[in-house]
Amino acid sequence: MSKQASVPPKREPGAHGVPELDGLRAISIMLVLATHLLPLGPKALHLNSAAGPMGMSLFFTLSGYLIVSTLQTTSILEFVIKRLARILPLAYLFILLVFVLFGLNLKALLFHLGFLINYRTDQMLPVTEHLWSLCVEVHFYILVTLLAVLGGRRALLLVWPICAAITITRIVDGVEIDVPTHLRMDEILAGACVATLPASRFRHPTASCLIWILAAGGWAVTSHPDSGWFQYFRPYMAALLLWATISQQSNRLTALLGNQGFRYIAATSYALYIIHPLTANGWWNAGSVWEKYLLKRPFGFIFTLIAAHLSTFYWERVWIQTARSWTRSMREKKARAIGRPQNVAGT
Repeated sequence: MSKQASVPPKREPGAHGVPELDGLRAISIMLVLATHLLPLGPKALHLNSAAGPMGMSLFFTLSGYLIVSTLQTTSILEFVIKRLARILPLAYLFILLVFVLFGLNLKALLFHLGFLINYRTDQMLPVTEHLWSLCVEVHFYILVTLLAVLGGRRALLLVWPICAAITITRIVDGVEIDVPTHLRMDEILAGACVATLPASRFRHPTASCLIWILAAGGWAVTSHPDSGWFQYFRPYMAALLLWATISQQSNRLTALLGNQGFRYIAATSYALYIIHPLTANGWWNAGSVWEKYLLKRPFGFIFTLIAAHLSTFYWERVWIQTARSWTRSMREKKARAIGRPQNVAGT
């Protein structure tokens, strides 16, 4: 076992000061897009069935880590405002677009807007099936917010037993992978557990890279549908990969994960995820294999990339910056109120 230094080296700006997390996020969204939009072969290896769980488990684990890290340093009100501004504008715009273009009925619309469709999959359309993951995310936000409100930041340590309880529930029910929150949230909670650990860095580059490679291998194996009961360890392999990444000293691996290309993909990942089913269904998914993948898919990718760029930098950014300005104004008003001399009775 390699020894670790207690003080991490200085990093360039990135997700929570760790740019290589952008690389993990980029990898996660590319895996999801690949499983939905490309034929991954050879077919006998079931790579499409493996790439999706790989991408989602890593995406969820990163989310849990970043959310709990944020809650440990941010007021609860600021956290709620910023999360709402980050998630709702694009999600609701997409849902309303589907409502208009695809004839989503009113009952289904309410389940979508209320983030409950992972429990009512009968209310989904093909273009909204991916939104089950957003439901799990939102339910996780509610859980950790309630923990922080009721028990303070120390209550966030409860993510450990809650994570274990969900995995045990999956084992008892024989559920290797599913979409209901109580059978999937351990993937997010595993990342949340990593956020409660003390920051550290490996001393020995060779050992740290070896641990990273082993973690990546375990993550891939436990995400494959043919791995059977090993899939119960998928959340923890993804969390181990995350921990092995943030524990690296600066090296070629961290430089690769933190490159500008990955950071751009990471920045647009949420929009890429929400928008991409529009070019994976209907006319876009019709025709021969050659027509679908050599003609339509390239144009679909171009459309998705352009739409995601516009959404990220011209739609979502407005809401995010407005939330930041609002919370900054709230902090300034609170600081002025605290610093203002109190009136003394009788003076």
